[in-house]
Amino acid sequence: MFDHFDISLLDAPEFKEDSVREEIVVPIIKRLGYELSGPRRIVRSKSLLHPFVMIGSKKHPIHIIPDYLLYSDGRPALVLDAKKPEANLIKSKHVEQAYSYAIHPEVRVRFYALCNGRSLVAYDIYGLAPVFDIAFENIDRDWEVISSVMCPDNTSFAGPHHLAPDLGICVMKLGFETGDTWLFLATSILHFGRMTESEYTMTANVTVGDVDHMVSFDAPAKVFERILECTDEPNREFLKSVLVPGQHTFAKRPIFLSLETTLGRPTRGQHDTFVPFVIESVERLDERVYNERVASLSQDGK
Repeated sequence: MFDHFDISLLDAPEFKEDSVREEIVVPIIKRLGYELSGPRRIVRSKSLLHPFVMIGSKKHPIHIIPDYLLYSDGRPALVLDAKKPEANLIKSKHVEQAYSYAIHPEVRVRFYALCNGRSLVAYDIYGLAPVFDIAFENIDRDWEVISSVMCPDNTSFAGPHHLAPDLGICVMKLGFETGDTWLFLATSILHFGRMTESEYTMTANVTVGDVDHMVSFDAPAKVFERILECTDEPNREFLKSVLVPGQHTFAKRPIFLSLETTLGRPTRGQHDTFVPFVIESVERLDERVYNERVASLSQDGK
Protein backbone atom coordinates (compact mmCIF):
# COMPACT_ATOMS: atom_id res chain seq x y z
CA MET A 1 0.00 0.00 0.00
CA PHE A 2 2.90 2.35 0.71
CA ASP A 3 5.50 0.84 -1.63
CA HIS A 4 6.25 4.19 -3.24
CA PHE A 5 6.14 6.31 -0.08
CA ASP A 6 9.48 7.83 0.94
CA ILE A 7 9.66 7.16 4.68
CA SER A 8 12.30 9.88 5.11
CA LEU A 9 9.50 12.41 4.57
CA LEU A 10 8.41 11.76 8.17
CA ASP A 11 11.55 13.61 9.29
CA ALA A 12 10.91 16.65 7.11
CA PRO A 13 9.75 19.74 9.09
CA GLU A 14 7.00 20.47 6.56
CA PHE A 15 5.49 16.96 6.93
CA LYS A 16 2.91 17.69 9.62
CA GLU A 17 -0.47 16.46 10.76
CA ASP A 18 -2.25 17.32 7.51
CA SER A 19 0.34 15.35 5.55
CA VAL A 20 -0.09 12.32 7.82
CA ARG A 21 -3.82 12.55 7.29
CA GLU A 22 -3.75 12.76 3.50
CA GLU A 23 -0.75 10.55 2.68
CA ILE A 24 -1.14 7.79 5.27
CA VAL A 25 -4.47 7.80 7.09
CA VAL A 26 -6.71 8.24 4.03
CA PRO A 27 -5.24 5.18 2.21
CA ILE A 28 -5.69 3.11 5.38
CA ILE A 29 -9.34 4.14 5.70
CA LYS A 30 -10.06 3.35 2.06
CA ARG A 31 -8.40 -0.04 2.25
CA LEU A 32 -10.41 -0.88 5.37
CA GLY A 33 -13.59 -0.38 3.31
CA TYR A 34 -15.04 2.88 4.59
CA GLU A 35 -16.74 5.13 2.04
CA LEU A 36 -17.85 8.74 1.55
CA SER A 37 -21.53 7.80 1.94
CA GLY A 38 -23.76 4.93 2.92
CA PRO A 39 -23.72 2.69 6.02
CA ARG A 40 -19.89 2.64 6.11
CA ARG A 41 -19.49 6.36 5.71
CA ILE A 42 -16.63 8.60 6.79
CA VAL A 43 -17.51 11.66 8.89
CA ARG A 44 -14.78 14.30 9.15
CA SER A 45 -14.32 16.38 12.34
CA LYS A 46 -17.74 15.73 13.86
CA SER A 47 -18.72 18.45 16.34
CA LEU A 48 -20.41 17.50 19.61
CA LEU A 49 -23.43 19.18 21.13
CA HIS A 50 -21.77 19.35 24.56
CA PRO A 51 -17.93 19.36 24.49
CA PHE A 52 -17.50 17.31 27.67
CA VAL A 53 -18.22 13.93 29.19
CA MET A 54 -19.59 13.46 32.69
CA ILE A 55 -17.76 11.21 35.17
CA GLY A 56 -19.89 11.12 38.29
CA SER A 57 -20.38 14.80 39.11
CA LYS A 58 -17.17 15.87 37.31
CA LYS A 59 -17.12 17.38 33.84
CA HIS A 60 -14.18 16.25 31.72
CA PRO A 61 -13.72 18.64 28.75
CA ILE A 62 -13.01 17.38 25.26
CA HIS A 63 -10.28 19.55 23.74
CA ILE A 64 -10.10 18.01 20.27
CA ILE A 65 -12.38 16.74 17.56
CA PRO A 66 -10.66 13.72 15.96
CA ASP A 67 -10.28 13.75 12.20
CA TYR A 68 -12.50 10.78 11.42
CA LEU A 69 -15.57 9.16 12.91
CA LEU A 70 -16.13 5.99 10.90
CA TYR A 71 -19.50 4.26 10.63
CA SER A 72 -20.52 0.64 10.27
CA ASP A 73 -24.09 -0.46 9.57
CA GLY A 74 -25.05 3.21 9.83
CA ARG A 75 -23.77 3.55 13.42
CA PRO A 76 -20.58 5.12 14.82
CA ALA A 77 -17.97 2.37 15.01
CA LEU A 78 -14.44 3.78 15.18
CA VAL A 79 -12.63 7.02 16.01
CA LEU A 80 -9.40 7.67 14.09
CA ASP A 81 -7.17 10.68 14.62
CA ALA A 82 -4.07 11.82 12.73
CA LYS A 83 -1.16 13.39 14.60
CA LYS A 84 2.16 14.91 13.57
CA PRO A 85 5.08 12.46 13.37
CA GLU A 86 6.65 13.49 16.69
CA ALA A 87 3.38 13.05 18.65
CA ASN A 88 3.40 10.44 21.43
CA LEU A 89 0.61 7.89 20.94
CA ILE A 90 1.14 5.97 24.18
CA LYS A 91 0.01 7.33 27.59
CA SER A 92 -0.32 10.91 26.40
CA LYS A 93 -2.90 13.70 26.25
CA HIS A 94 -3.60 12.70 22.64
CA VAL A 95 -4.73 9.25 23.78
CA GLU A 96 -6.76 10.64 26.71
CA GLN A 97 -8.57 13.11 24.45
CA ALA A 98 -9.38 10.51 21.81
CA TYR A 99 -10.77 8.25 24.54
CA SER A 100 -12.95 11.06 25.94
CA TYR A 101 -14.37 11.55 22.45
CA ALA A 102 -14.93 7.82 21.94
CA ILE A 103 -17.05 7.50 25.11
CA HIS A 104 -19.07 10.69 24.55
CA PRO A 105 -22.84 9.94 24.55
CA GLU A 106 -23.16 11.16 20.95
CA VAL A 107 -20.38 8.81 19.76
CA ARG A 108 -19.93 5.72 21.97
CA VAL A 109 -17.60 3.51 20.00
CA ARG A 110 -15.68 0.49 21.25
CA PHE A 111 -12.39 1.20 19.46
CA TYR A 112 -10.33 4.30 18.77
CA ALA A 113 -7.02 4.69 16.95
CA LEU A 114 -4.30 7.26 16.37
CA CYS A 115 -1.68 7.52 13.63
CA ASN A 116 1.36 9.80 13.55
CA GLY A 117 2.81 8.34 10.37
CA ARG A 118 5.47 6.45 12.24
CA SER A 119 2.97 4.06 13.83
CA LEU A 120 -0.70 3.14 13.96
CA VAL A 121 -2.00 2.48 17.48
CA ALA A 122 -5.47 1.17 18.37
CA TYR A 123 -7.22 1.02 21.74
CA ASP A 124 -10.27 -0.66 23.24
CA ILE A 125 -12.19 1.57 25.65
CA TYR A 126 -12.28 -1.31 28.14
CA GLY A 127 -8.51 -1.72 28.46
CA LEU A 128 -5.43 0.32 29.35
CA ALA A 129 -2.81 -1.12 26.98
CA PRO A 130 -3.06 -0.70 23.19
CA VAL A 131 -4.79 -3.44 21.24
CA PHE A 132 -1.92 -3.09 18.77
CA ASP A 133 0.98 -0.73 18.07
CA ILE A 134 2.19 -1.25 14.50
CA ALA A 135 5.13 0.60 12.96
CA PHE A 136 4.56 2.24 9.58
CA GLU A 137 6.89 -0.13 7.77
CA ASN A 138 4.89 -3.13 9.09
CA ILE A 139 1.41 -1.96 8.11
CA ASP A 140 1.24 -4.20 5.02
CA ARG A 141 2.76 -7.16 6.86
CA ASP A 142 0.36 -6.84 9.80
CA TRP A 143 -2.71 -5.82 7.81
CA GLU A 144 -4.77 -8.77 9.07
CA VAL A 145 -4.25 -7.55 12.65
CA ILE A 146 -5.31 -4.02 11.71
CA SER A 147 -8.33 -5.25 9.80
CA SER A 148 -9.40 -7.56 12.65
CA VAL A 149 -9.96 -4.50 14.83
CA MET A 150 -10.69 -1.60 12.49
CA CYS A 151 -12.56 -2.85 9.41
CA PRO A 152 -16.31 -2.07 9.33
CA ASP A 153 -17.32 -5.75 9.31
CA ASN A 154 -15.54 -6.30 12.63
CA THR A 155 -16.42 -3.03 14.35
CA SER A 156 -20.10 -3.70 13.59
CA PHE A 157 -19.86 -6.86 15.71
CA ALA A 158 -17.94 -5.21 18.57
CA GLY A 159 -20.88 -5.55 20.92
CA PRO A 160 -21.11 -4.72 24.60
CA HIS A 161 -18.37 -5.97 26.88
CA HIS A 162 -19.16 -9.15 28.79
CA LEU A 163 -18.65 -7.21 32.03
CA ALA A 164 -19.68 -3.70 33.01
CA PRO A 165 -16.81 -1.28 32.27
CA ASP A 166 -14.57 -0.53 35.23
CA LEU A 167 -14.80 3.02 36.56
CA GLY A 168 -11.16 3.06 37.63
CA ILE A 169 -10.04 2.17 34.10
CA CYS A 170 -12.34 4.87 32.76
CA VAL A 171 -10.96 7.70 34.89
CA MET A 172 -7.34 6.58 34.41
CA LYS A 173 -7.78 6.66 30.63
CA LEU A 174 -9.08 10.22 31.00
CA GLY A 175 -5.77 11.24 32.56
CA PHE A 176 -6.34 10.83 36.30
CA GLU A 177 -3.49 9.20 38.17
CA THR A 178 -2.84 6.81 41.03
CA GLY A 179 -3.17 8.75 44.28
CA ASP A 180 -5.74 11.27 43.02
CA THR A 181 -8.58 11.88 45.50
CA TRP A 182 -12.11 10.80 44.58
CA LEU A 183 -15.25 11.40 46.62
CA PHE A 184 -18.23 9.05 46.35
CA LEU A 185 -21.00 11.04 48.02
CA ALA A 186 -23.66 8.33 47.85
CA THR A 187 -22.68 4.67 47.48
CA SER A 188 -24.66 1.51 48.12
CA ILE A 189 -22.42 -1.50 48.77
CA LEU A 190 -23.79 -5.03 48.86
CA HIS A 191 -20.89 -7.24 47.70
CA PHE A 192 -17.87 -7.77 50.00
CA GLY A 193 -14.69 -9.82 49.87
CA ARG A 194 -11.63 -10.46 51.98
CA MET A 195 -8.32 -10.73 50.16
CA THR A 196 -5.99 -11.35 53.12
CA GLU A 197 -6.12 -11.18 56.91
CA SER A 198 -5.90 -7.39 56.77
CA GLU A 199 -7.23 -6.43 53.29
CA TYR A 200 -10.85 -6.22 52.15
CA THR A 201 -12.53 -5.43 48.84
CA MET A 202 -16.01 -4.27 47.86
CA THR A 203 -17.82 -3.63 44.57
CA ALA A 204 -20.69 -1.36 43.64
CA ASN A 205 -22.41 -0.03 40.53
CA VAL A 206 -22.31 3.58 39.41
CA THR A 207 -23.85 5.23 36.37
CA VAL A 208 -21.83 7.45 34.04
CA GLY A 209 -24.28 9.17 31.72
CA ASP A 210 -26.69 6.28 31.26
CA VAL A 211 -23.99 3.56 31.16
CA ASP A 212 -23.56 1.34 34.21
CA HIS A 213 -19.99 0.95 35.44
CA MET A 214 -18.55 -1.29 38.12
CA VAL A 215 -16.40 0.31 40.83
CA SER A 216 -14.06 -1.64 43.10
CA PHE A 217 -13.08 -0.41 46.55
CA ASP A 218 -10.15 -1.67 48.62
CA ALA A 219 -9.92 -1.11 52.38
CA PRO A 220 -7.50 -2.05 55.15
CA ALA A 221 -8.92 -3.82 58.21
CA LYS A 222 -9.24 -0.60 60.24
CA VAL A 223 -11.37 1.08 57.57
CA PHE A 224 -13.43 -2.07 57.07
CA GLU A 225 -14.25 -2.08 60.79
CA ARG A 226 -15.54 1.45 60.39
CA ILE A 227 -17.71 0.32 57.46
CA LEU A 228 -19.19 -2.45 59.61
CA GLU A 229 -20.12 0.16 62.21
CA CYS A 230 -22.33 1.77 59.57
CA THR A 231 -24.82 -1.10 59.44
CA ASP A 232 -27.07 -2.96 61.85
CA GLU A 233 -25.75 -5.69 64.16
CA PRO A 234 -27.19 -8.76 62.33
CA ASN A 235 -25.70 -7.56 59.04
CA ARG A 236 -22.39 -6.78 60.76
CA GLU A 237 -22.14 -10.15 62.51
CA PHE A 238 -23.02 -12.01 59.30
CA LEU A 239 -20.20 -10.34 57.37
CA LYS A 240 -17.73 -10.95 60.19
CA SER A 241 -18.59 -14.65 60.34
CA VAL A 242 -18.46 -15.28 56.59
CA LEU A 243 -15.52 -13.20 55.40
CA VAL A 244 -12.43 -15.33 55.82
CA PRO A 245 -9.45 -14.72 53.50
CA GLY A 246 -10.35 -15.61 49.91
CA GLN A 247 -14.10 -15.49 50.56
CA HIS A 248 -16.68 -13.21 48.86
CA THR A 249 -20.30 -12.74 49.85
CA PHE A 250 -23.34 -10.51 49.57
CA ALA A 251 -24.45 -8.72 52.71
CA LYS A 252 -27.95 -9.30 54.01
CA ARG A 253 -28.70 -5.61 53.33
CA PRO A 254 -26.82 -2.89 51.44
CA ILE A 255 -24.69 -0.47 53.44
CA PHE A 256 -25.18 3.18 52.47
CA LEU A 257 -22.01 5.28 52.63
CA SER A 258 -20.15 8.36 51.47
CA LEU A 259 -16.49 7.61 50.83
CA GLU A 260 -13.27 9.54 50.46
CA THR A 261 -10.90 7.46 48.33
CA THR A 262 -7.69 7.61 46.33
CA LEU A 263 -7.30 6.07 42.90
CA GLY A 264 -5.29 2.84 43.15
CA ARG A 265 -3.05 0.98 40.71
CA PRO A 266 -4.05 -1.24 37.78
CA THR A 267 -4.71 -4.76 39.07
CA ARG A 268 -5.14 -7.95 37.10
CA GLY A 269 -8.32 -9.74 38.15
CA GLN A 270 -9.81 -13.08 37.16
CA HIS A 271 -11.33 -11.72 33.94
CA ASP A 272 -9.91 -8.26 33.28
CA THR A 273 -7.60 -5.55 34.50
CA PHE A 274 -9.29 -3.08 36.84
CA VAL A 275 -8.27 -0.08 38.94
CA PRO A 276 -9.62 -0.01 42.52
CA PHE A 277 -10.33 3.02 44.67
CA VAL A 278 -8.69 2.81 48.09
CA ILE A 279 -11.02 3.94 50.88
CA GLU A 280 -9.48 6.50 53.22
CA SER A 281 -12.51 7.59 55.26
CA VAL A 282 -16.20 6.67 55.64
CA GLU A 283 -19.41 8.54 56.43
CA ARG A 284 -22.55 6.63 57.32
CA LEU A 285 -25.78 7.40 55.46
CA ASP A 286 -29.27 6.17 56.16
CA GLU A 287 -31.34 5.09 53.18
CA ARG A 288 -33.35 8.33 53.06
CA VAL A 289 -30.22 10.53 52.95
CA TYR A 290 -28.66 8.18 50.39
CA ASN A 291 -31.68 8.52 48.08
CA GLU A 292 -31.69 12.30 48.50
CA ARG A 293 -28.00 12.51 47.58
CA VAL A 294 -28.44 10.26 44.56
CA ALA A 295 -31.30 12.44 43.35
CA SER A 296 -29.25 15.60 43.93
CA LEU A 297 -26.20 14.24 42.10
CA SER A 298 -28.41 13.16 39.19
CA GLN A 299 -29.76 16.69 38.91
CA ASP A 300 -26.24 18.20 39.03
CA GLY A 301 -25.08 15.88 36.27
CA LYS A 302 -27.77 16.87 33.76
